[in-house]
Amino acid sequence: MSINVKHKNFKPLIAPLFLLASGFMFGQQKANDTIKKDNTKDIEEVVVIGYGKVKKSDLTGSVASVSAKDLAATPAMNALQALQGRAAGLNIVTSGGAPGAGANVTIRGGASISQGTSPLYIVDGFQLDNALNVINPNDIESIDVLKGPSAIAIYGARGSNGIIVIKTKSGKKGRTTINYNSFMAFDVLSKKLDMISNADQFVKYQYEMAQLQGKTTQWSNVFDNSLGVDTPGFYTGVFNRISNRYGSAEALDWQDRMLGGTGLTQNQNVNFSTGNEKTQAFVSYNYNKQDGLLQNFSETRNSLRANINSELRKGLRVDVSTMFTSNSTNGGGAYGGMKKILLQPITGGTLFTNDQLYNTQTFPDFSSLDSGYDTENPYIETNASRSNSRSRTFVANMGLEVDFLKNFTFRTAGQYQWGSSKSTSFSDENSRAYLTDPVNTGINGSIGNSESYRYQITNTVNYTNTFGEKHKVNALLGQETVYSQSESSSMRLIKFPVPNFGLDDIGNATVQDKSAGRGAPNTLLSYFGRVNYTYDDRYLITGTLRYDGSSKFGPNKKWGLFPSAAVAWRLSQESFWQDSKIANVINDVKFRYEYGVTGNNDIGSNLFFTNIVQTDYPINNTPGNPAYVPGSNLGNPNLIWEESQNSNLGMDLALFNSRIKLTTELYDNKVSGMLLNSLLPVSSGYSRQYQNIGSMTNRGVEFTLNTINFKNEGFRWTTDLNFSSNKSKVLSLEQNQNIRTFSVGGNRTGVVTYYATVGEQLGDMYGYVYQGVYTTDDFNVNPDGTFGSLKTGVVKPATGTAKPGDMKFAADNEAGDQFTRKMQKIGNGTPDFFGGIQNNFSYKGFDLNVFMKFSVGGDIYNATKHSLSPYALYQNVPTEFGNNYYRLIDPNTGQITNNVQRLRELNPNEGDRTWSLSNANSQNITYPSSYYVEDGSFLRIAQVTLGYSFEREFIKHVGLSNARIYLTLNNLATITGYSGYDPEVSAASGVAVTPGFDSSTYPRAKSYVLGINLTF
Repeated sequence: MSINVKHKNFKPLIAPLFLLASGFMFGQQKANDTIKKDNTKDIEEVVVIGYGKVKKSDLTGSVASVSAKDLAATPAMNALQALQGRAAGLNIVTSGGAPGAGANVTIRGGASISQGTSPLYIVDGFQLDNALNVINPNDIESIDVLKGPSAIAIYGARGSNGIIVIKTKSGKKGRTTINYNSFMAFDVLSKKLDMISNADQFVKYQYEMAQLQGKTTQWSNVFDNSLGVDTPGFYTGVFNRISNRYGSAEALDWQDRMLGGTGLTQNQNVNFSTGNEKTQAFVSYNYNKQDGLLQNFSETRNSLRANINSELRKGLRVDVSTMFTSNSTNGGGAYGGMKKILLQPITGGTLFTNDQLYNTQTFPDFSSLDSGYDTENPYIETNASRSNSRSRTFVANMGLEVDFLKNFTFRTAGQYQWGSSKSTSFSDENSRAYLTDPVNTGINGSIGNSESYRYQITNTVNYTNTFGEKHKVNALLGQETVYSQSESSSMRLIKFPVPNFGLDDIGNATVQDKSAGRGAPNTLLSYFGRVNYTYDDRYLITGTLRYDGSSKFGPNKKWGLFPSAAVAWRLSQESFWQDSKIANVINDVKFRYEYGVTGNNDIGSNLFFTNIVQTDYPINNTPGNPAYVPGSNLGNPNLIWEESQNSNLGMDLALFNSRIKLTTELYDNKVSGMLLNSLLPVSSGYSRQYQNIGSMTNRGVEFTLNTINFKNEGFRWTTDLNFSSNKSKVLSLEQNQNIRTFSVGGNRTGVVTYYATVGEQLGDMYGYVYQGVYTTDDFNVNPDGTFGSLKTGVVKPATGTAKPGDMKFAADNEAGDQFTRKMQKIGNGTPDFFGGIQNNFSYKGFDLNVFMKFSVGGDIYNATKHSLSPYALYQNVPTEFGNNYYRLIDPNTGQITNNVQRLRELNPNEGDRTWSLSNANSQNITYPSSYYVEDGSFLRIAQVTLGYSFEREFIKHVGLSNARIYLTLNNLATITGYSGYDPEVSAASGVAVTPGFDSSTYPRAKSYVLGINLTF
């Protein structure tokens, strides 16, 4: 359910959220009870950081943690879904609701303009790309999001976009346990877009468009039984004929037909844990199958993991883990064809019955009558054009630890990682591709394969000691090597003789094009060290240094040095604080400051030299002679690391016997020497070159609040709130350049250009400022009552002359009297702030979890709405437009009227009308316009879970130690002013630069989940 708030600049009221989050300190416990005991419990909490872990009380860097308990509360296909909105500074925006759809993940806004902004994923000490999609969420013990420079600098070159550290579950000492978790989800469409649904209204709308575009005969062939336009009374009686024929006609609801069913998701997870004092083992298997709302869209995932930890003898430990994941996605993992569903005609008129309209590929018929018609039948197309992507990942880790001398530990660990993927597509004789070009393309398909592998070897020496009870030292020295390589091939096939055997018949098809290649090896060699010093649990100092060498840079520019330092002061450990009464209220307070430098080498390989490419050189006018020439990109041997200088000021508070915990962060990250692919002068003979140019900043604030609102023997209520706000600013770009543009979309699908402008923040949308339509008041009136020329002072269109009902754009010339198509800022897709709030209630065996997400500010360019603007006959439009467009056809005559008085009668409240269906507007709607920019603020009740855990005395008789059943409602309701399917969307890649773009995105479903957790 989506609750729309009819206000253009709607922003949810956030104050109630903070009230809910803070709660009230009810219960029987006094503020000064067992303070020392609770603080001890807090100190024992452990946070996983780079190449180690520390007690939370000893932490000097900025880290946000999510526990296995938090993840387990969220039945989800992958950890990405479970992690959304649960960590301050972490922004996860999905590209749509289709099974297998990806997501854009950024930490503190990312650290680049044109390069990748995804964080580094570390799983059990090793890098694993796209880990949140690969790792079974049931296998995760904890997730720590490293954000501050002290925490991320230990990873040097790979840490500039932040780091997500994942620790997986291991076997436990004690009795053998078997855990079985299962859930089944039923997905339904959470929201329908309001399209014209009345056949009579639709056909009259179609007539007006046809008449204005000179296509009345084509209209008649579909809707008026091919009645000739020269038939007496054709025009004067047309509206009566429409009403008589279509007044009670049934309209076809394409959203109901295509998306109105129920998608089923089923998850089965079982794990086995056993161990004694010497050896512990953990094995898990997960099966997950999600069927989408749209036919032939689904995702299937299988995951197997095994961990073994063993102490071979005192001071000698070994650990081994393996993982295999197989994922198959039908439908490509995304769907950009929602406009094809929404634009479909809701009646076939006299040409098709409703059954024929739904079950026939009508694209050839409608496109032959209007060349602008470009939407094939989605029901036929999803059966005629199939796609599948399959990926497999295998990971093997092994580590050996040796304690030697006194207080020293040596660890050597290695990983081998292999991945393969295959994507296929096949379009038969009913597909649009075949029907558009049956001779040269015909039945067609494609095959793509890729394979990659990576190995990593890490050696570390750790020293830990305490001197005189107050001085604690932990020192780390390490060396690491990471090597990766990939290869790929693809083939495009056309002219299959028959569709019967699909891609198994490629021997009889024609190869249209093919490619194969091996990526250049990528090697990273690193040396690093870290020292943690603590004095009396009051003063903490951390120093880190990393030296990275990358094969992506030239021979003399490979190495980068990345230092960091952090200090912390636990004020609450001072004797004057502990002896004061304030200690009974503020139990713990710690101030932190950190500064560090990280790097970024997220570019292609071998860009430091100019590539040679193959071309054709005709000899004696005869082609087919291979030749080799330099590529269009000029190599840069001086290319060096992109650097980020980061600082963070933090404060941790615990109040009222740790019933309120607050963490506040202020950060300032500056990126310099950005790796940008820059334009070169034509005189150079090359088009582009990668250079270290430009700089930008990300500054922001984050809050994390945890409260125990009520606690007694039977009832407990806790709240967790996180809040993040980030503002970027471009400081410099290429020499003599103040703007860098990024265009997204297309003329018919909706296009907008994002500007990265010096002195401004990222995410600025540029287009034309829409000011409604020209009304009759904007024109001089001729003696015969028709409209004439524009009045003085009224903005003139870019070309030609205007008419009532034409779109009006703001003047952008110096004189301020004409629209000249000069781009202006029309919005910004970056939210002002975002976060999540979770309330947990428990009473005896019952538990209730309510999780909400919110985002305030941040515009959305509704390219779906753009693509639904009227540009071709026979296509549907939103009711918002169909009820309110500017009428130019007089129903009494069936013809265009230029009479001012009649136009005013046909269009009451002229200024509030949307544009007419004139030819001029069919061009105007291709412009990016502020009309399509909407406020993307929302408050979503993302998840409500009610569970019941059976008493152990009751279940132990059947061999169970734990049994819980639960019901979850996902995506229960969204309060928003956005008119599209979902305000939480980013259909364009590179969310830091092009946020808030929504183009025909597969809608997010509402789901009802039934689950069970059993422990034997």
